[in-house]
Amino acid sequence: MQRRRVVLGIASIGYAKVVGALSQLAMVPAMASAWGLELYGHWLMLATIPVFLGSSDFGFGVAAGNRIIGEVATGSHPEALRTFQSALALIASASAVMMLAVVAALLLLPTGLLAATGGMSSDAAAEVLLVLSLYGLVAMQGSLFMAVIRAEGGYATTGVYDATLQLVEAAAVIAVVSLGNRPIDAALTYLMCRSAGFGGLIVLTKYRARWLRLGFGLASMDRIRVLLRPAIAAMMLPLGFAGFLQGTALAVGAAGGAAAVPIYTSLRTLSRIGLQAIMAVNLPIMPEFTAEFAKGNDRWITRVAGGMATFAAIAGIAWGLALALLGPFALAIWTRGTIEPPQAMYWLTGAAIAMGAVWNPLSNFLLAVNRHESFTYAFAIATVAVIGATIPAVHLAGVTGAAAVALLLDLFMLIFVVFSLRRLIGPFRLGWEPLLACLPSRFRPARFKE
Repeated sequence: MQRRRVVLGIASIGYAKVVGALSQLAMVPAMASAWGLELYGHWLMLATIPVFLGSSDFGFGVAAGNRIIGEVATGSHPEALRTFQSALALIASASAVMMLAVVAALLLLPTGLLAATGGMSSDAAAEVLLVLSLYGLVAMQGSLFMAVIRAEGGYATTGVYDATLQLVEAAAVIAVVSLGNRPIDAALTYLMCRSAGFGGLIVLTKYRARWLRLGFGLASMDRIRVLLRPAIAAMMLPLGFAGFLQGTALAVGAAGGAAAVPIYTSLRTLSRIGLQAIMAVNLPIMPEFTAEFAKGNDRWITRVAGGMATFAAIAGIAWGLALALLGPFALAIWTRGTIEPPQAMYWLTGAAIAMGAVWNPLSNFLLAVNRHESFTYAFAIATVAVIGATIPAVHLAGVTGAAAVALLLDLFMLIFVVFSLRRLIGPFRLGWEPLLACLPSRFRPARFKE
């Protein structure tokens, strides 16, 4: 494993998190004060679907990117080019269909449906939605090019580039809005920044991957069919997480009333801070795992799987205990004492995050080699079951019941993912040895040095 690339990847994730936080902290007051809450709220409603498009490629970029990383790692550049052009044709076709659907919807929607009191008129809202949809579709193209850069060892490069582009977009939009411009001007600013950024990404990709050729001449229906199943399965993961996060909150509200929802969601938000830190270590390892799996380096992949599982278990248990013991104090400061979950809920949520801290990064190893179909579908089905079970659980035990049901989901996924990964790569050991073997050489005892 190129540990320097992993360290740089972790640093790039940290940079992206800081950029995202600062951008949101700056944009909310700037846009709300310039436009007023009604108009700003209308903007946020219109931006929901385009933002989803911009953050998703329907799984095609993930499936194709994993395959490209493996093909580049084994020196099969002609096959990597065939995979790239096949995925590019598929994503471009899906984008065209989506754009036609947006245009058709805007033409067929009843007049006045998009208007809002204190917000935009129907025509103005339609213009904004059209431009933001174009923005989302342009953003959707970038994931495949970033996968090519990652195949050439540029995980940190893609993270820094994407975060910097978001920073430029935020600064440009804040400037436009602060000068008294309309929502359509802000939407056009987003589109122009993203289009310029995508052009720069193409240049950067061709510089990093000299074997790359744009076009569709090598696109193959056979290759597209091969990519289709893992792409659809990859799409299940964000849908499952979105369903769990939003669906359980709705179920808690339906069963326990609106006042129960912030009690449930605030503690869940606090619990996921530790998980995000663990994933920041895990994500940069994924391209390395894909490459070594393609090379058949069984010793490496079992050692890294064991090391990651050990690190995640230690970090997850530590964060779970911290949440159970210090959570009431942290939540009281954060919410100024307005939200006070039951003490049992802290322990249940702490146990759930300890399990989630293990199965989430291990499941990414399955995703990295396109062996994720079983666990993503299992997660989606389990999520539906959890949403349904949350309502009677809240009736029985209040918000504590919702936390107990969420714990069962993490327990199920922990067992399912561990067994799935063991079936794929064989047994992997937990303990200090695999953990220390993953550290940079200068930090390892002599017997763990390669």
